[in-house]
Amino acid sequence: MGDSIDDLIRTRRTIICVGPGGVGKTTTSAAIALRAATMGRSVLVLTVDPAHRLANSLGLSAFETEQQEIGEDAFKAAGLERNAPMHAAMLDTQRTFDTIVHRYATEPDKILKSRFYEQASTRLAGSAEYMAMEKLYELYTEGEHDLIVLDTPPTVHALDFLDAPDRLQSFMNQSTDGLVAKSTRTLGRLGLGFLKANALILRGVGRFLGTDLFIDILNFLNDFKSMYAGFVDRASEVKRLMRSDEVAFVILTGPERASVDEGLFFYRRLQREGMPFGAFVMNRLRRSFGPTDDALEADFKAAFVSDAPENADLAARILTNARNYQTLVTRDARELERLKQELAEGDLAVAVQDFEEDIHDLGGLHRFGQLL
Repeated sequence: MGDSIDDLIRTRRTIICVGPGGVGKTTTSAAIALRAATMGRSVLVLTVDPAHRLANSLGLSAFETEQQEIGEDAFKAAGLERNAPMHAAMLDTQRTFDTIVHRYATEPDKILKSRFYEQASTRLAGSAEYMAMEKLYELYTEGEHDLIVLDTPPTVHALDFLDAPDRLQSFMNQSTDGLVAKSTRTLGRLGLGFLKANALILRGVGRFLGTDLFIDILNFLNDFKSMYAGFVDRASEVKRLMRSDEVAFVILTGPERASVDEGLFFYRRLQREGMPFGAFVMNRLRRSFGPTDDALEADFKAAFVSDAPENADLAARILTNARNYQTLVTRDARELERLKQELAEGDLAVAVQDFEEDIHDLGGLHRFGQLL
């Protein structure tokens, strides 16, 4: 654990930005990667957000699944020095799942051609999160970059990222309660020919699905199960990387109480499982613009009412809004203090005030990175 985000950039090979949607994970990931390149570390930022605005801020017309280099011209235009190569790529969940099928399935083509495969590969609970881990592991083992910054998929709960391998394993498990195992035992005990011929067994199922569809589902699950052993081994390697000291989790949160609570829940989970916490980033804290006491009221009256009494109502409403806003500023500060008190001694918490300007180029990303 370092004393700053810069320390994490210098000492880790992987930084994983986690948190619910809407807290600035993608922007933070890109800003960390940019800072790494200016500090002399070859870096890749792997994003799940195809937003053109962010791509344009990196000097790209759009994100692609293949790695794209951020050219020196973009750095020079922003008045920055690129001291190491910087690349960006967008995670392709489907392609990554296809790679896993080819790697571990006994007959991969049968799975890939199944009408159920697209649903299984893109809509299974945890598939996007696990594929992000899988791609990260692949890039890490290739060793092409000094640092990889992973922008994790937006989830309702940040813990979905850590739970993803177990969710997929539970789908493919071979326990007595496993759906795949049940279908496999049925196929092995009765045989497809028997099932097709036995109207009594299929009468109930066929009424809702149709006999052929039910048989196709059993076939697909049986083929899918052939990946189980290889998948479990690989998932274990991925989880081992997640616990190594070459990784750092950066937890992003907003200043709202519910967001802070979720971030702290994730933080405690990292502690329980011995996973490497890097930093907490509380993003978008509201800025205080000054007092809202009686002196401010006097200033408002002097500015709005002294020469134009008809503005008295407008001044009163503006003052009310200013006081309400200051209440939110106070609340944000209180949540930040609560967050710091919940962290173990020496663990890093970074507060980033609401970034007022639109980020549309490397210069904007650089300024945001400086706030980190």
